[in-house]
Formats: sequence, structure tokens, C-alpha cells
Amino acid sequence: MRTKSLATSLTVFAAVSAAIVCSAAFSSKPFDGQTPPHAVTVEGKAIPDSSAAQPDKPIIFSKDSQDPKWGELKPEAAFDHSKHNTDVMHTLDGRTLTACVYCHHTEQPMPVASAPYLKKSERAEVLTAKLLEAPNAQAVNSCRHCHFQPSTPKTAEFPPKSVKYPRGSDLPESGELTNDTAYHIKCISCHEKATTRDPNLKAPQGCGDCHVKKSASATPASTLSPTPGSTAIPAPTTTSPSMPTPMSASSSTPTPTAPMTPTPTSTATPTPTTVSPPTPTPTSTATPTPQTKRRNSSRRKPDSA
Repeated sequence: MRTKSLATSLTVFAAVSAAIVCSAAFSSKPFDGQTPPHAVTVEGKAIPDSSAAQPDKPIIFSKDSQDPKWGELKPEAAFDHSKHNTDVMHTLDGRTLTACVYCHHTEQPMPVASAPYLKKSERAEVLTAKLLEAPNAQAVNSCRHCHFQPSTPKTAEFPPKSVKYPRGSDLPESGELTNDTAYHIKCISCHEKATTRDPNLKAPQGCGDCHVKKSASATPASTLSPTPGSTAIPAPTTTSPSMPTPMSASSSTPTPTAPMTPTPTSTATPTPTTVSPPTPTPTSTATPTPQTKRRNSSRRKPDSA
């Protein structure tokens, strides 16, 4: 009997352990940016988490953008991987082809003398296009292998910690290196340098240069709060109609004072109409006199305030 219960306990323990291991493996398998894909080619093919094959079609990034205002890249701003590593016009100095590790910075041994802030290494030798021609070439990780969305739960490795760039790089401290921060630092800093050397280059740098603007109808009301431009403009328009209400009250005060001078004539009738509907006696000239005094006193209050 004891043997049977012991065997049952061991079986249950083994099943629970296997479930925990499988659960951990399953939960860590889908990388952030794969379901849904964070990037696709212009033909709609999803960019894998890692691959030894270089993309041969321009890539549309930010397919899973969580920004309240800006979405995926415009088709005309799609990232052309081939041009960025084979065309000198798509380089910093216009003469030297961009190295693979300029973007894929973990695909090289550490430390890197020119970039002491880099720490993580996933390759024993510096990545080149030549290495990828080997039959069993090591796959290259995409940017989203490490740089996830800001909403991703934090771990020991995510987000990559903020770095300080060497003096002379003209870059401020990075802040937490989520995917949007990493992309913007790399892309915009390169485009700024390229357009500095050649102002005729069309290297996008602004939000609207690269990203599709999300429609206001598709944006939840809760997300409109971070966009002060859309909420600050209606505010004055709604308050401006309320402003005339005190103005109309104050403007009515001169109205009785003007007819008060010709009180002996029939002008006394407009005076009661503006103040109170019943005006049976034209002799009640004494009543407007205190009313004007009250109004004059009411006018003195704002002056004193």
C-alpha cells in the first residue's frame, strides 16, 4: 500500500514538474513583436526574430505601434536593408559602407573600444555579410530580440539599461532602451549626420516623415490626454461662450443709466422692461434710482477686486 501511494506521489510530482517546465518554455517562446509581427516586408512577409538570410525587400516597422498618435511606417519610408549596407549614399560619410554591427551591435565580441557602453555579445567574431554566406551560418537577431515595447513587463534583462555615450558623440544619455528609443537613436542620429554632409538627401527625421498618423476616430478617448494639442484648443472655445454672460450682465447696467436721464418722458417704460416685467406706475421714478445705486455698487465690487 505504501509502495503504491509513493508511486502515485512520484507520478504527480513528475507531472507537475513537467507542466511547470513546459509552461515556462511556452511563455518565453513567443517574443514580443512576433504575435503580431512588429515588422513585415512591403509584400507582407513577417520579419522573424532571427535569421541568417538578409531581407531583400524594404521593411515596414512599427506594425504593433502603441503610440496614441503614430502608427507603422509609411510605405515610402520603409527601411531598405539592402541599400543601407550596399549604397554609399545611405551611409554616415557618403564613402564608407555601413558595417552590420552599426545596428546589430551584439553580433561582435566584447569589449568594443569605440563603444565601451556595449556589454552583450552573441558572436565570437564580428558579423559581416560574408559570414552569412556559409551553409550553417549563425542566425542574426533582429532588433526586437532585445528591444521590446515599453508596455512589456520588466525583467532582469529588459529593458536594456540606460547608457552614456562617449564625449563627442552629441548624444544625450539614452534612457531605458525600449524599441522606440533604440530605433529613434539609431535612425535619427544617422539621418542627421547624413543630411549635414549633404542637405539634398531625403533622410526622414520627423514623426510624420516616417509614420502613418492614426485617425482620431480610431484613437480611444483615454489616449487623447497625452496629446495636449487636441485638448487645449477646444478648451478656449468652450469657455469663450461663457465669457459673454458676465459681459452681457455688465452691459445691461449702462442700459438703465442711459434712459434714466429722460425719465420724465415715456422712456421710463424701457427701464422697467429691462429690470422687472411689472411697471404699472410711471411715477415710480424713485424705484430706478436705488436700482441704479445697487448696480453702481455692484460695479464697484469688481473694481475693488
